[in-house]
Amino acid sequence: MPARLRDLVRALQALGVTVEAPTSGSHFKARRGSTVFPIPAHNGPKSEIDDRYLRAACRAFDLDESELRRLL
Repeated sequence: MPARLRDLVRALQALGVTVEAPTSGSHFKARRGSTVFPIPAHNGPKSEIDDRYLRAACRAFDLDESELRRLL
């Protein structure tokens, strides 16, 4: 089941990743250190984020996927 962007942002922040709103376009940017991961969210905070982006974000930031899903 896809997660809402607002829930994903809250979970990522709890794990030490900041999420920036787009200045233009529709891709939010998750950042930790020098690593940046774009998250497509065409409907803003109510966008549904596909599971493949959750898994990719976990790989990019070396996060435990089960921990991220627990926080959603």
